[in-house]
Amino acid sequence: MPTSIFMNSVVATLAAAGVAVTSLVGINPGPAYDNDELTKLSKTEASIHADQVFFRADQDGDNALSVDEFAALNIVTAELANLNGFVVVEKTNSYETISLPDRTSAALSPAEHARIDAVSRHTFYAYAGEDGKMQHGEYKGLQEAIFLSSDLNANGALTRAELALFAQRQAFLRPEA
Repeated sequence: MPTSIFMNSVVATLAAAGVAVTSLVGINPGPAYDNDELTKLSKTEASIHADQVFFRADQDGDNALSVDEFAALNIVTAELANLNGFVVVEKTNSYETISLPDRTSAALSPAEHARIDAVSRHTFYAYAGEDGKMQHGEYKGLQEAIFLSSDLNANGALTRAELALFAQRQAFLRPEA
């Protein structure tokens, strides 16, 4: 088994275990934004979310993401979003959700896993810089680009239609979705 596939499996397993532990200790995401939980996401809140995700995804604690950590993060995010029908937005002390408009409620196909892995690796190298690691600032730059491309009216906040677009881009790495 190639090292990158093995590492993706290990990191994905650790991330899934983290989600399971989170649910066991009573931290559950709120209802989807249609239930008035998340109707607006500011640029500052999106930045806090990016911080939370980055530091949790940095499995080896070196304050940078490897290409394998980044790819595993994106595969796990996509799989959970597809199965659950929502993307979780982490704030300082809370979790809120954004519903995905289109989902299948089934596991992603091997072809979709391969697509997300390939797009993740391409995106990683586009943002990671020459050191081969994605530093915190580089990750935040990527997340800011996703936020800005979802902010269709450029008002610095995402509302219902923009939130759905943001969620799709977060979950499936489709910047032009």
